[in-house]
Amino acid sequence: MRTLAHALSGFAIFVQAACAVAADPRPPLKGVTALRIANYGAPSVLVEGREKVSPIIEELNGLRGRSWLRGDAKMTCYSTLVLLSGSRTGATIRIRPDLIVERSAEKGQPIYRLALEPGDLPRMRQLLTEIPPAKDCG
Repeated sequence: MRTLAHALSGFAIFVQAACAVAADPRPPLKGVTALRIANYGAPSVLVEGREKVSPIIEELNGLRGRSWLRGDAKMTCYSTLVLLSGSRTGATIRIRPDLIVERSAEKGQPIYRLALEPGDLPRMRQLLTEIPPAKDCG
């Protein structure tokens, strides 16, 4: 009985540690000067100018305080957002209505994902309706 109690308490500590490692708040985005955005299979559009870029970055930073999970997610029919600092790529973000996945441009950095709620990213969703629509997503 004592062995079972030790095993269960050890397992509980392991689960807590795994959850703490798996969920990470993300640091705020800084220095983004332009965005390259595209719907699945469609040509991308360059978005420049503080008045257009800042609202999108504010929305993304609003999600940064949530607990993001490490790891990629298999996705189809997504939109892509590339964050640029000058001509340098900072991160690539894939977005579906229910999920966002962020990959840093720097090698060796982890990939993060976050489940989205219907009210998240309203300006981003509006921007996605103003660019060429997704192809082959029936």
